[in-house]
Amino acid sequence: MKGLKGIVSVILVAALILSGLSGLGNGIKKRNTYYHYLTIAQESIEKGLYEQAIENYKKFLSYKKDKEVYQKIMEAYELFYQEEASAYVRRCYIEDMALAASAFPQNAEYWKKQIELYLEEQNDSKAYTAAKEAVNSRVKDEEIQKIYEELLYKVKTDYQLYTEFKTCLNGYITVFDGNLWKVIDNKGSDITGMYQFAGLINDEGKGIYVNDIDTRLLDQKEVSRARFDFTVEDAGCYSDSLECVPVKIKGRWRYLKMDGTFLPGEYEEAGSFYQNTAAVKENNSWYLIDEKGERLSSQTYEDIKLDLYGCHIQGKVILAKEKGKYHLYDTEFKQIGDFSCDDIDICIDNNLIAFKQGELWGYVNTKGEIIVEPLYAGAKSFSNGMAAVSNKSGMWGFINREYQVVIDCRYLDAYYYTSDETCLVSTQKGSYQIQKYVFE
Repeated sequence: MKGLKGIVSVILVAALILSGLSGLGNGIKKRNTYYHYLTIAQESIEKGLYEQAIENYKKFLSYKKDKEVYQKIMEAYELFYQEEASAYVRRCYIEDMALAASAFPQNAEYWKKQIELYLEEQNDSKAYTAAKEAVNSRVKDEEIQKIYEELLYKVKTDYQLYTEFKTCLNGYITVFDGNLWKVIDNKGSDITGMYQFAGLINDEGKGIYVNDIDTRLLDQKEVSRARFDFTVEDAGCYSDSLECVPVKIKGRWRYLKMDGTFLPGEYEEAGSFYQNTAAVKENNSWYLIDEKGERLSSQTYEDIKLDLYGCHIQGKVILAKEKGKYHLYDTEFKQIGDFSCDDIDICIDNNLIAFKQGELWGYVNTKGEIIVEPLYAGAKSFSNGMAAVSNKSGMWGFINREYQVVIDCRYLDAYYYTSDETCLVSTQKGSYQIQKYVFE
């Protein structure tokens, strides 16, 4: 029995060896078959049979993903496309380069070729998608990065023109088309109907409107919350806590209460109430009043900058002018550092503030530290990652957080970016329209 078992073992081992040799032989045969496709492909190239060459290269790739073979496919397509630059060939070229980029995402050439071909067929959307995928794949290539940023910041403007506007960057933009007023959202869609006048709209959607009957305080659904038997020429931001709003009547500003009465005092200019105080201007001097309309102190300023809501407190700072210079103050009107300048823009969400020194503009933070020395002919403060700047010709464009000009100076004027990545710009004298990114 033992002898028999030994014989059986020998037979089994021999069978396994023969099986292994057979498998090895089949593997070699398979390998040779696939490598033969490379030979056929090269012969096809020499004959000008580019499609056939690509077909055989792809057969090899089904056996093994190989960077050099993808490069051969690219070379074959270059010859093919030079000879026959049709939409069909271009589409096939793009599809195969997408497969190459999927197999070897760090290879910049495969991404660049897709982008190049998409741009050639004027398909900016697909080019942007490919460039974005390349960047997300962490491909380090300056050319791809440049194209990506050009497409990323590509913008378009709405056809609708407005001659005046008021906005708090809160999703409500009050616009005048030269005939009537209405409220739109940041993307240009209508929120209200048309009125003879509409003022600033607060965060809750309330504001002063004038129709052909009377003046009203309307909420976000255009429901009347108060009515007044007089007409206003302008209106600031309504304070829910104090239930009053600055309004302009017969050239003078007053604070209208919802019972139809007014706080004492009339002014050349009047800001909105914030933390129960408001900044007003009278006899060319600015000072603060309280919720009763009473002056808080004898201190006056040559100017107090009001933000988009008409508030003098802008986040953590107040921007005011004394002795011919603007300074930064805290909310108690204590000067912050020794920063001073000739002019200054408003502060939005504690971002960098544009300031003017001499003839040029730069940027300062809320601590009074100069971040960008004056170098722009004109500048507005940062809002939602962007800031408008102008060149020596007075044309406006935009810089990003890295202070790179990402939207060329092509506008007569430009405003502040909203959280919806839109902005009001001027392309024609005396009118504004909404600018938005082509690719969101």
